[in-house]
Amino acid sequence: MLKNIMIRPIKFDDLDAVYNLETKLFPNPWPKSFFQHDLMSGDSVGLVAEHAGQLIGYAMATFTGEGFHVTNIAIDMKHQRRGSGRELMNQLEALATKKGSHYVFLEVRTNNNAAIIFYEKLGYAILFTRRGYYIDGDDAYVMDKELR
Repeated sequence: MLKNIMIRPIKFDDLDAVYNLETKLFPNPWPKSFFQHDLMSGDSVGLVAEHAGQLIGYAMATFTGEGFHVTNIAIDMKHQRRGSGRELMNQLEALATKKGSHYVFLEVRTNNNAAIIFYEKLGYAILFTRRGYYIDGDDAYVMDKELR
């Protein structure tokens, strides 16, 4: 478990660091404009994880009526499997519950076994497969979790 993690709302000043992490971790990164759009949207929330003053992760989500869609989560490779991702997800779910959402859902590449196991440990289950969901043609599992 990584000590001294601070989770806070994302700010526009974080976008360069968020985008650098996005491009480092994902083969088909979101364009920076997607992050900017979500930050300006009243229906979206974003959180960042910091350790020793460095941004080590982020998570973005959008409210969709009774649901809450986790659109993006990433943790720097050297900080993975140390609790930061779990803490980001826990805080996103708390925000969703506070806002009246009844469930959370997300998409994950069908070949991303580490992420699938991570989400399953958090109580998510695979609902169905979205064929060709990603820009490179990869399929995605849609996973969800009921909130209490």
